[in-house]
Amino acid sequence: MEDIKSRLKLLETDLKKLESRLKKGFATGTTKDWEHILHQTRKIEELAISQIAILKLQDIKTT
Repeated sequence: MEDIKSRLKLLETDLKKLESRLKKGFATGTTKDWEHILHQTRKIEELAISQIAILKLQDIKTT
């Protein structure tokens, strides 16, 4: 769970930086910025999917 929280914090920080740039009238980020955010989002999604699978297996074993 700590891993998910730290990844979400990093993602939130990156999005705030992009929002700040947008408010200043700059472009909303480079391709590299968005690729980084996409990579973080995928990692969070993969971790969440694996955790859901583990929970479902645990439920099956206990019923």
